[in-house]
Amino acid sequence: ASYWAVGDKVGIAVNGSFGGMSYNNTVYAFILGFNHNSSVEGGNSIHFQFGKTAAGVDIAFVNSYGSTSTGFCMNTSNTNSGGWNNSYMRKTICPAFLAALPTAWQNIIAACTKYSDNTGGGSNTASYVTATSDKIWLLSEMEVQGTRSYANSAEANYQKQYDYYRNGNSKVKYQHTATTSACIWWLRSVYASHTLIFCIVHTDGSAGSYGAYFSGGFAPGFKVA
Repeated sequence: ASYWAVGDKVGIAVNGSFGGMSYNNTVYAFILGFNHNSSVEGGNSIHFQFGKTAAGVDIAFVNSYGSTSTGFCMNTSNTNSGGWNNSYMRKTICPAFLAALPTAWQNIIAACTKYSDNTGGGSNTASYVTATSDKIWLLSEMEVQGTRSYANSAEANYQKQYDYYRNGNSKVKYQHTATTSACIWWLRSVYASHTLIFCIVHTDGSAGSYGAYFSGGFAPGFKVA
């Protein structure tokens, strides 16, 4: 924090297959915050999110955007059962993305404890919110918006809004293949009162929701500690 500021970006060469596509290009990760939510997620850390272009355009990875059961979907069937913990996004896409990062980055990315609704199924039940530990993860509704609209209300007990978004930076992201076309982007929070839906950020930056098997934007986070 003595050298960098929230919002500063660093280029990372991403080379591999994830979300059903092959990719080989430099993408910029930007700083979300320093020592974010340290009592829960650990201190002495920098949290980042993908991504930006070299010119600073906010982007999310897309593949077969809007299609079902392919590309960057939360699940290959239209359900939020199992929540974040058992999602196709967490179990398949995020590990594949980690493997596409340079070895030097893989070696310094630390597993991060995140609390989320890990049950799903349409009930806003506090005990459904439990911990997972991941090196690559999606942000939650609270971490982006700073308030709860659709997520399990108990997530707010364990989460904080990232400084980057709290400072008023844009929540709108554009397709990495078409940087003038905004896209919805996925969050790890389930829509607590619905059985089929996860939370998203809309194309205007507002809170929203989307069927789990639709292909949306992929804008993952990670922690260096």
